[in-house]
Formats: sequence, structure tokens, C-alpha cells
Amino acid sequence: MGDEFLDLSGVHPPSGKGPLLDGTRFSVLEGISPIHLRILNEASNVMYVSKDVELLHEGDAPHDLYFVDSGKIIIAKQSTGKLKVLRSLGQGDVYGEFGVLRRKSRYASVFSAEPSRIIRVDITAVHQVLEVDATFRKRITDMMNQRMINTFFSSHVAFQDLSAAAAEKLAQILPLRYIERGERIFSQGEAPTGMFLIMSGEVEVRFLNKSKAEVLLEIRRDNDIVGEVVQKNGTELAYSAIASSDIDLLVLDKKAMDALQIQDAKTFAKLEQYINKRSQMTVKRLRENLG
Repeated sequence: MGDEFLDLSGVHPPSGKGPLLDGTRFSVLEGISPIHLRILNEASNVMYVSKDVELLHEGDAPHDLYFVDSGKIIIAKQSTGKLKVLRSLGQGDVYGEFGVLRRKSRYASVFSAEPSRIIRVDITAVHQVLEVDATFRKRITDMMNQRMINTFFSSHVAFQDLSAAAAEKLAQILPLRYIERGERIFSQGEAPTGMFLIMSGEVEVRFLNKSKAEVLLEIRRDNDIVGEVVQKNGTELAYSAIASSDIDLLVLDKKAMDALQIQDAKTFAKLEQYINKRSQMTVKRLRENLG
């Protein structure tokens, strides 16, 4: 047996430099400056990947940005003990955007569904271009946001039965909000403007009781909600919410709720049930900490 089969990893880097990235094969790069394209190309390497390789695992630390040059890649996430396929990617698609933009662990796993050729671009070079190229950043961010909403729909108990057509429509119109660590989402006593579903990150729920002591009631994480309890006939929020990490929120204001009801009344009803149940739990904790 020759030594050409000593590498059993399933991922075989070629001996030479891979093909350059360009806007013709990858629409996300269309129209970006030659200098920025050169930065990405000089930091790229080609991987020839065999079938059924887990390229990235859910929970992994951020790696690089990956461009699918040929083959088929699937994105999947653990849900209720099963691996659920979220989407398939082919030539011209990109993955790894969440780790690159958020610098947090991955929210889904990546597998090769067939032999594929992937162009891997070093994360440092990607950040360098993102900092100065607003068009490139917007394209990557828009792609991440739409994928994040679709992933959220597939994993949240209230949205799991959402039809594919409704999910696609809502992913385009529902507003997202990115909050940096330490930022206050809303304060107790403010007028409510809507609720927020946590798509990624952690939120501290704080309550200023009658003794003027601010109590940490809970730390809420992925798929939970904040802003669901109001007081004084619905005119004031009952607690404060502060981002304890960088977080992504799905905004459920009146416009968003109306859109959801129009697109899928059944899902809208399930979401209302979820909100009511969560509200009852929160009210119980608030009463326990009145002071």
C-alpha cells in the first residue's frame, strides 16, 4: 500500500493553491473591491471533503468562513433528541457566518452530503474585510439573520408546525434586534412596545421590589421570551431585562403579531398559549419577590 492513504481524516487539503474566490461563482462577493477580494483570496485554502464528514459541530467555537465550490452540504440541529436537517447548501453558498459575525459557538452542525470542494477563508481576514466593506457585511448579516430565524422556527415549540411557505415569508418580514452585552433591553415601568423572543444569548430578568432592592429573578436563554408581563392595566413593564451576553432577539411587536396571525393562525394561537403560560410563571416569581 502506498503512503497516499495515510491521512484518514476525511478532509484532504490539496497540494496547490485552490481557485480564487470571485463574484461570479459567489453572489455574496459580487461587486466588492478588488483589494478586499484579494485579502480573502490570500487567506483561503481549498478542502476536498469526502461524503458524510461532520465539518462543524453544534456548540463548536467559531472557526472560519466557508464557500461551497462544489458538492452538497447540509446544516442540521439537534431537536427533541433528533437531528433535524435545516437546509441544504450547494455551489455558490456560504456557511460559518454566525461564528464569524457573533464570535460565539455554533448553533447547528454542518455535514457533507456528498464529496465536496470547500474554500475555507481565515476568520482574521474575513473580519478585516467586514470592518471596512459595508456591502459585504450587510450581505453576510442578512444571510445570517434569515437562517437564524428559520433555525429558530424549527426548534421553538410554538413554531415547529409552521408551514414552509409561512416560515419563508415571516423570515423576510419579522424584525430582528442585536443587543450587546450589558445593554438594557427595557426597564421596569416603561411603556411596553412588544415582546422579544431570545434567539441566541442570555438575558437577566431583574425586579425592583417594594423595598427598593433589585432582585435577579432569572437568567433566560435561547427560545425564551422577555417583556411578556405588564402591570397597571398594561401601561408599564413589570420588570427590567438586561443582556448578560451579546444577544439576538426576534421582535414581537403588534405589526409582527398581526403578520404571524395572517400567515398562520394555528401557529399564532400556539404562540399565544406559550406566552400566557410563560406569563403565569413570571407573575408567580414576581409575587414571591415583592419584598
